[in-house]
Amino acid sequence: MASRYSLKGKVLPKLVSSIWLIVLFNVPYSVLSDDVNCIVHNEEFMECTWSHNGGKINYTLYYWYGSNPAEECRNYIQQDGYNIGCNFSANEIVQFKDFYVFRNGSNDSQNISRAAQIFHLQDQVKPFPPGNLVVNATEDNGLLLHWDAPMPTERCLEYEVRHQNNKEKEWQKASVSMQRNFNLASVDPEKFYTFQVKSKVNIYCGTTQLWSEWSLPVHWGKNDTQKENSKEAFRTYITVISLVGLILLVICLIRSERLKVIIIPKIPNPGRNFDPLFNNHNGNFQDWLGVSKDTLEGFKSSYHENVCIVSESPPDSIQSSIHGGSYEHLGRTEIPGKSFSPDGKGEAHPKFTSPATLFSDIAVFVESSSDTKSG
Repeated sequence: MASRYSLKGKVLPKLVSSIWLIVLFNVPYSVLSDDVNCIVHNEEFMECTWSHNGGKINYTLYYWYGSNPAEECRNYIQQDGYNIGCNFSANEIVQFKDFYVFRNGSNDSQNISRAAQIFHLQDQVKPFPPGNLVVNATEDNGLLLHWDAPMPTERCLEYEVRHQNNKEKEWQKASVSMQRNFNLASVDPEKFYTFQVKSKVNIYCGTTQLWSEWSLPVHWGKNDTQKENSKEAFRTYITVISLVGLILLVICLIRSERLKVIIIPKIPNPGRNFDPLFNNHNGNFQDWLGVSKDTLEGFKSSYHENVCIVSESPPDSIQSSIHGGSYEHLGRTEIPGKSFSPDGKGEAHPKFTSPATLFSDIAVFVESSSDTKSG
């Protein structure tokens, strides 16, 4: 009897669903389809979605629980004007009861229907990531990690923890069942540790492999890597600013010749300054400078020093007469090789004699001097 009632409980819902399909859409019962995917998000809402493969076919979704009447989706998810899913609120979700979905499509010429699909919604639950992760150091040189459960039914969740320090390349993972803490022993205070947690429904509340996403990371220790990244980011920032400034300066130099001369002055070429001296004034320096003759005359000295005339009588007047008589009549001392001639003002100026007379005068002067010493 028990096996009969069990068989009846399995066959009756399928029979009812096939009757609903035949009555509502005139569709014969066929093999169940798998093109609709239903996910219960953290027991707060559910989405049943399918792919739109192009064309003009737009599908409507019908659903029911067990032997209950079928209902059309109340809140469609659309893309480009076509239905691609249905949204269900929390009060429309019933777990541990067969849940059926059926799609009926239509275009301009015909109706296209899909076979019904069946779900057990307790196996379709995907939790949110755990929140409020906190890590604290313990007295035995370890770390204790705490977090909050994402769903009210904490006893139905299991967790996976992954941790890594800045000296490791691979994540270390650990499973945690029916508790919200994890202890990591013997940590190095000189290292920087990172922790993350994810969750899923355990085997006591459903059969699923739908893990949540990883939680936001929490850190502990010395973050040398973050400091290096900050320094590298700062260097990159300075480099970018310098390049932008250099580019703007080049643009300004190209557009403003005056600014270019101020920042980068031209090196003078002194050789070019003397071109007019030779090209326009034929090398006349005075003319090139533009200085008049009167100005040049003003620079000449007006001081004139008279010639100092010294006369000496020869000791022997006879010797003087031999060579033309005494020089006293001129009132000056004769120097061999020179003669004095008066200028227009009555002043005497030295005048050089010819070479032949010069040698004769030198000979007479030497002979006169020797005779004077012997006498």
